[in-house]
Amino acid sequence: EPLPVVRRPGDRVRAGTWAVDSRFELEVTGVAGERELDAILKTVEAVDGRPSELQTQANELIQVFLPIVVGVSLLTALAWGIWGTWIQAVLYSMAVLLVACPCALGLATPVAISQGLYRLARLGLVSRDGALIDALARTRKIFFDKTGTLSESSMRVSEFWLSADLAVERSSMLAAVYAAESGLDHPVARALSQFLQSELGPELTADGGDPGKIDNLHLLGGQGLGFELFAGGVRYAVQVGERSLAASEAEVAAVEADLHERKGRRIFIILEGRIVACFVLQERLRAGVAGVWERLDALGLEVHILTGDPSPELTLPTNVRVTPGLSSAEKLQAVEAAAAGGQVPIFIGDGINDSEAMVRASGSIAMHSGTALARSVAMGQLTSDRIEAVPEAITLARSIRQRLRGNLKFAASYNVIGMTLAAAGLLHPIMAALIMLVSSFWVTTRAMRA
Repeated sequence: EPLPVVRRPGDRVRAGTWAVDSRFELEVTGVAGERELDAILKTVEAVDGRPSELQTQANELIQVFLPIVVGVSLLTALAWGIWGTWIQAVLYSMAVLLVACPCALGLATPVAISQGLYRLARLGLVSRDGALIDALARTRKIFFDKTGTLSESSMRVSEFWLSADLAVERSSMLAAVYAAESGLDHPVARALSQFLQSELGPELTADGGDPGKIDNLHLLGGQGLGFELFAGGVRYAVQVGERSLAASEAEVAAVEADLHERKGRRIFIILEGRIVACFVLQERLRAGVAGVWERLDALGLEVHILTGDPSPELTLPTNVRVTPGLSSAEKLQAVEAAAAGGQVPIFIGDGINDSEAMVRASGSIAMHSGTALARSVAMGQLTSDRIEAVPEAITLARSIRQRLRGNLKFAASYNVIGMTLAAAGLLHPIMAALIMLVSSFWVTTRAMRA
């Protein structure tokens, strides 16, 4: 949750909830073992690591390939021993063994996967799991968490409105609000303090802007804060917070009509019962997010944002779907449905409530700034929270998979033709060895190519 959520008598809260401006009496309804966190940890602990699908296929092919090579060599020796000479039997059976090239399977595949993981790391996506390359190459659907993944956890002031009719000096009022908010560890307070300090710094230190002229600072649970401002020999009652503090909805509507921003959370300054200023707070999207959607669409991928935020305020293309207000179990259901549909889903998140979905997804990526649990269960981690590295990684993974599949087709064709020629007595062992070396060099170089 990017901002604290108001809870009233009868509302449900999770274990570990942190109350920022009030105290509550809680009734425990779920004991240890029955909590949502316990279900998440149970899912995480039950899943083992997954090997690379490409490497698994290569290992299975080697298990079949080697007995076939030995069998063909023995049959060649037997046939030439019966219908030819023992020298021919030895030479041509040896040629079969020498021309056979398992390097595309036993060497080129792990080399390509290792090189792929190295190149992913250079893009900013660190992983030691080759299965992530498989998932990135085959995926048809990408799931994103919102808060902490697409957006930063902090808020920013996108617009500030101030009434032209103020009973006190502008600098005095702003300095008072800054003094009241700067001492609070609250997302809204931090955003307002940062804005006032960076955007209105000179006014905060101007004459009349003494931050010590406030008194009786108190919190208004779930609404904001209040204090008394002493300016020009007069004491004023000031409140800073939600629209519920305003005297009427008509006054709020009149202020909102003057705002340019149509989205975002409104924080009002109310002086003696009248709205005199308004801050518009919005989530700060990570750098590069705006360009990601077009690139993912060009790759033919379906994008779905799963967020616990009940009212996400994102400007997105029409091809990006958003589902708000989800629990961790509901995120898991969405991922499992995509997996059952053969879409090979990738989940990108940062929080504890993303962990179940990350475990069940075909591939998972955590933000470096995310929780320790999310980072520990993810197949990869965005080291600098560079969300724009995701389409680059998918392009790279598809290229690696395409080259490896090409190598496997080449190896199959080469070995069938080579062993047939060797068994027929058309390849001398020396020539067979040279051909094998050239083919091994070619498939390995192709696997390592950037």
